Amino acid sequence: MSSPTNLAIAYGDIIRHKEVGMTQELAMFIDLENLRYSLLNLYGQEPDLNVIMDKAKKYGRPSLMKAYADFSEHPSELNRQLQVVGIDGINTPVKRSIYKRGDKEVERIKNAADMCLALDAIMEAIEADSNGKKKNFLIVAGDRDYVKLVTLIRNRFGQEVFIIGVPGAVSNDLVAAAGGNSDNIEVKTSPPVDKKLLKNIIISMVKSGPAPLKYWTVRIIDQWCQNPKKNMPGTAKERRDAIYELIDEKVLVRQPRDDTKRGRITEIILDKAKAQELGYEIQ
Repeated sequence: MSSPTNLAIAYGDIIRHKEVGMTQELAMFIDLENLRYSLLNLYGQEPDLNVIMDKAKKYGRPSLMKAYADFSEHPSELNRQLQVVGIDGINTPVKRSIYKRGDKEVERIKNAADMCLALDAIMEAIEADSNGKKKNFLIVAGDRDYVKLVTLIRNRFGQEVFIIGVPGAVSNDLVAAAGGNSDNIEVKTSPPVDKKLLKNIIISMVKSGPAPLKYWTVRIIDQWCQNPKKNMPGTAKERRDAIYELIDEKVLVRQPRDDTKRGRITEIILDKAKAQELGYEIQ
């Protein structure tokens, strides 16, 4: 049962929507893979879904909000954010297969996120059209692959489409397909981090141990570094780069380990002697 506080907040949101004339319904579809990797690659930042929600509310009253990704490939913090802001996370597992090209084995990766997003958006557009409704469709992505979807929603079903994307990662053709309706996500800028300080913090963290876990892996170190509670300096990309630089410097060393549940894994151990040789502080 909802608490009185939550009901009051919800009622307040309804009143605010009426005051600003936000009677138009909104359906938002987020390609989380595209959003996250665009932000990481271009700006070294993780998505802030509160920012996405604030932007979405400018276009209407959200009636449907979905985000698509293989969540096993992303930090758990991302799924937590989705739950907090009320966006449904749709898990679309990545399929990996190995095939031979000449003498080499090549890994093929197929992700169904874009296909699932497109199908759900089309179904929503069909329903709106059959009920004589006008909705604003927000596509949070930048790939040109969505041009056909956007064109179909606009021209076949008569709905308005807006492209929300990361600056520098949005296809011009995609924006044109939406009739020029686009809105960039605001990206925070921050001064470069002190790399030596960041690496020293990571080294101290690895040295102190991964309790309650039994060992470190690259993924676990990365998850700890990206956890807001750890208050790590720098952007997500700067933290990730620092981890891999420590591996390249052989301060963090990969070695095989047998795990009773997961089988053979690659753990990370700290080479204290190498860290001291390179002038890092061992606390």
